[in-house]
Amino acid sequence: MDQIKKNAAYAAIEAVRDAQSAYEGHGRTSCQRCMWHQPCNPRADLQRRVYMASQTARAALLDYAPTGSTVEYHGPAVHLHGVWSIGDTCRKSLHATFLLIKPGTGAIIEDVAVSDVRRPIEAEPTGVLAAVRTAAAEITRLLATCGQLLHVRVTAEHGKVSITYDAPMFARYETQATYTRAHATGRAQQEASYCVAALRSLRRMAELADSGALDEIYGVARASEAARSRLAAIPTRRPRA
Repeated sequence: MDQIKKNAAYAAIEAVRDAQSAYEGHGRTSCQRCMWHQPCNPRADLQRRVYMASQTARAALLDYAPTGSTVEYHGPAVHLHGVWSIGDTCRKSLHATFLLIKPGTGAIIEDVAVSDVRRPIEAEPTGVLAAVRTAAAEITRLLATCGQLLHVRVTAEHGKVSITYDAPMFARYETQATYTRAHATGRAQQEASYCVAALRSLRRMAELADSGALDEIYGVARASEAARSRLAAIPTRRPRA
């Protein structure tokens, strides 16, 4: 049933995009019948079509995930991954996306695509995927405290973890941080150094994920941890007095 409702939501979203595209394609400045204070009949019809499509999309999205229901956000903002509640649909996208809220905190996420929420909530990831997501979340939190909001997505397909991010934005942040580290002083220079180190760590982690080396590193780390645990469990012989 959820999949049927989800497919209906996707169809409604596509209808909104088609209606909006048709409306924007009607050039008001080039239309001889459009006046500055009143659109022509075809444009008015297109505007009504956009409104009706947006309301249909809102109904379809809230039918799939009702207001107040609990969902798991796993969108581009890795540092915001977790359990959220459906607040409403987002007006910015003509109700084609969700508005998520965090009860008791006042935090919100706008313009959340249907594909970026999970219903029902899935089990927490384990193994290398969980470790990489935790590391990526820590990096994005550090960058966010320095004013650099980088969207990072960590996914797993066929047992292989992949890390993707906005490459142009990454390059821009790295250039800014490198320049600030070289020319600024005090706190600004310190924050820039943190940013450069965090960005390089993220890039290196993405390279290791692409090569498949992350799985090997994780396996070695887990084996070392197990060995340390076994060593700690061995009783120590007390010296004689």
